[in-house]
Amino acid sequence: MKLKLIGPDNEIIEKNYEEFVSEIKPNSFFYFHKDTSYKDLKDLIDKLESDGYSVYFREVKFGLDEGAYMYELHII
Repeated sequence: MKLKLIGPDNEIIEKNYEEFVSEIKPNSFFYFHKDTSYKDLKDLIDKLESDGYSVYFREVKFGLDEGAYMYELHII
């Protein structure tokens, strides 16, 4: 599973599941690039929920263009 996160300077950071889980802190927000596979994100959510995390996931549109979106993951 390859996750493409959006970093603080809008750069794309690729991580696998283990690297991603090591960064989780309570009440964390993560933003994923639109090129991240939706199936990978659903698998990530299932794994996080089975590990005991509460997860809120949504698609964020930031423009009128159809391709102007990213994914937001809020881990509570």
